[in-house]
Amino acid sequence: MLNLLKFEFRRLSKSIFLRIVAAYCAAWPLIVAIFYRIIFSISFMDSDMSLSDFEMPDSELKLFTWIISVAFVNELPKFIALFTCLHIGKDFSDGIVRNKITAGHSRTSIFFSYMITQIAATAGLCIIYISFALFGLLVTGFGVNLNGGEMFIRYGVAIMTMLVLTVFFVVMSLMFRKRALPIIFSIMLVMLISTVTTVFGYFSFNMPSKAVDDYIEIRHERYEEMVDDGILTDDQVDYLEDEYDKDHYLGMAWKIGRPVYLLTNLGFNGDYSVDVAQMLVGDPEYADEIDFSKSLAGGMYSMDYCDLEPRDFKNVDSMHMSYTQVNLTYLAKSLVYIVVIGGYGFVVFRKKNLF
Repeated sequence: MLNLLKFEFRRLSKSIFLRIVAAYCAAWPLIVAIFYRIIFSISFMDSDMSLSDFEMPDSELKLFTWIISVAFVNELPKFIALFTCLHIGKDFSDGIVRNKITAGHSRTSIFFSYMITQIAATAGLCIIYISFALFGLLVTGFGVNLNGGEMFIRYGVAIMTMLVLTVFFVVMSLMFRKRALPIIFSIMLVMLISTVTTVFGYFSFNMPSKAVDDYIEIRHERYEEMVDDGILTDDQVDYLEDEYDKDHYLGMAWKIGRPVYLLTNLGFNGDYSVDVAQMLVGDPEYADEIDFSKSLAGGMYSMDYCDLEPRDFKNVDSMHMSYTQVNLTYLAKSLVYIVVIGGYGFVVFRKKNLF
């Protein structure tokens, strides 16, 4: 097993394709940081279109640091899919896998040597991307705010979600001898995930049903006060409660997407960039939790006229989910997927005809 690992790591270190992807992981976040610096500071008011000084508020810098540095979850899957499938597929077509069996290596050793080295390669690429993203933010003058180091924990969670894909790509590559099928299936999966993740960004699939129930209950109490004060009539309250009922906040899309959200990692981007919504409703403070009251009580964006604000739900437990809970949830789901997908691939590979 140790000899196989040394052999595979040596091959990875000499891989031209892997070096190209590593160079991309170093260059792309730097380029993105430079472009953002130009966009945020360019001045069209002067005749020479000069760059003006720019200073980002601390709360926004924390959010910006996260968005720029975690972009690898969207950028890298397609490259990892291609590299993994090409690397392992070439071993089948060149007879390297068969030669390993002939040389006396067990299928278990072969399987885990591929799995360990590919996981290490993915983790390494993610770390390179994060490092150069932070470096790019520093050299372009934005600065970096890692929320007291808490953001490193999120990076670990993000890398774990990437490892789920890596395990899938390895399993696909070991299940099929020809390189075309694993590549096609893997790229299709990456495209599907990218599309679904975008859709998830438009819906509050992470919002618990209990949060909406509590919102409606507190809103009803507010309506009663408004009726007593002569602001609303009973008929108006009936209309508003019918118009903005639970289905208004949690419609058919939520009912379909909620189970998918609970069972998969597709809500990752939406959960961790919830701060965008918090900033839009006038609260730029970077809280280490998902605050569902920000979405339900959107101040001037709310159309139910109850004038409820996030502070009205400060002590409502259902309205808040800490990032510690989110971290543990995604770690647990990722580990389960790695074990299940990897275990299935191991069983299939042990029975696979390699000759």
